[in-house]
Amino acid sequence: MPDRDRPQTDRSSLALRADYRALPDNLVGTALIVVSAAGFSTLGIFGKLAYALALNLPSILAFRFLGTAALLWAWLLWCDRWKLTPHQAIKAVLLGAVGYAVQATLFFSALLYTDVGIATLLLYTYPAFVTLLAWLIEKETPDRYRQAALGIALIGCTLTADFSQATVAPLGILFGLASGLWYSLYLTFGARLVKSVEPITTSAYVSLGAAFSFTLATLTISQFTLPNSLAGVGVITGTVLLATAIPIVTLFAAIQKIGTIRAAIVSTIEPVFAVGLGFVLLGEKLEGTQLIGGLMVVASVVLANLGRRPLSS
Repeated sequence: MPDRDRPQTDRSSLALRADYRALPDNLVGTALIVVSAAGFSTLGIFGKLAYALALNLPSILAFRFLGTAALLWAWLLWCDRWKLTPHQAIKAVLLGAVGYAVQATLFFSALLYTDVGIATLLLYTYPAFVTLLAWLIEKETPDRYRQAALGIALIGCTLTADFSQATVAPLGILFGLASGLWYSLYLTFGARLVKSVEPITTSAYVSLGAAFSFTLATLTISQFTLPNSLAGVGVITGTVLLATAIPIVTLFAAIQKIGTIRAAIVSTIEPVFAVGLGFVLLGEKLEGTQLIGGLMVVASVVLANLGRRPLSS
């Protein structure tokens, strides 16, 4: 009997050792997603400031990705890490030119018709879409920890948004939900790419594709508007560095370590950062329900990292 039990004990020990070895990747991946979420949370604020400074949407998006592409490509050329196979390069550029470009347009369009908090909340329906796509495409069913984390995260995001004084138009809801759905497609295909390409290289090619799309669109409709003040330059710089370059790179790096589903669930902490920034920088009111929602999102981050069975990218 002891001999018969030994293989089971050995398998359990091996599983525990495997989980222990995976712990650093889990922690690093989670930390990278938190950094990414903090960066992306500034996007809505920069967008509103840009609108206030009379910068139009096509110009904002063109400057956003032109600046990001220039920054990342300068780094790649300096380090000589820019070379990809033609197949990889085409996929990465198309991911930006079509995938990211459409998503960014939908989100900024939502900001025209609703408040930052509501637009962000609607965007953050994407973890549910990511989970659904993983089930349909990858045949991957999340374990009970991820299922619970996803549910708690979505409820937490809903509580975090302040609907009391929000401006919500039907078009804003439509654009917001569409941005969440499209973002899930972008992440699903992006996750496949970072299996074979470094995150910063992927980000540089994605940004180049998005820059091409938005610059072409802006020039075509003759709406390329340069910032005419230091404030405008500051908003564009912040959009490039804090709201785009850093969060894109850290997002792909996190997906590479912990997979798309877990990364998507953890990233729901972004609305918490957005509300916090509004409270600190803009003096916005913070309700008790928003605090509860924030705590629920943080709890979902913990739950997302409890399951032993690793999720594929």
